[in-house]
Amino acid sequence: MRKKWIIFFIAVLSIHIGYNNFNMVCYGNGSKNKVLPISIGGIELEVELAITPEEHTRGLMHRTTLKNNEGMLFIFPKETVLSFWMKNTSIPLSIAFIKADGRIIQIESMKPYSLDTHISKEKVMYALEMKDGWFKTHNVGEGDRVKIPTMRRAGSEY
Repeated sequence: MRKKWIIFFIAVLSIHIGYNNFNMVCYGNGSKNKVLPISIGGIELEVELAITPEEHTRGLMHRTTLKNNEGMLFIFPKETVLSFWMKNTSIPLSIAFIKADGRIIQIESMKPYSLDTHISKEKVMYALEMKDGWFKTHNVGEGDRVKIPTMRRAGSEY
């Protein structure tokens, strides 16, 4: 009888490990990206970074929670018109489109799982996603500046 329980336990454990590995392959390991301290209107934040095309694509997809002062800063190599959607994103978000000099030019709310596109009205270098309503709650608006420090990595910025 004890041998059957051991075999049962090993089978359940194997299924659990296999499922977790499948999720890691499909959805990422759930761990956070690199973080960077930024400042908006005197509010200090540490936001996750999305720098690579893969990180840009994944963004905050498949996340189930986001704390009040957590967010993700999307960094692009040069200013360009950006477009975002909420595919596979269950958390309502607000997005700020930010020029290279740190000036916010546009803020929009984004609905969970929506395929509606949110396009920057000008070329920008950054986009900052926070919980929906974060910018309004903290009196941050268009024209305000985000202080984004420069990091160095392999001879290039970030």
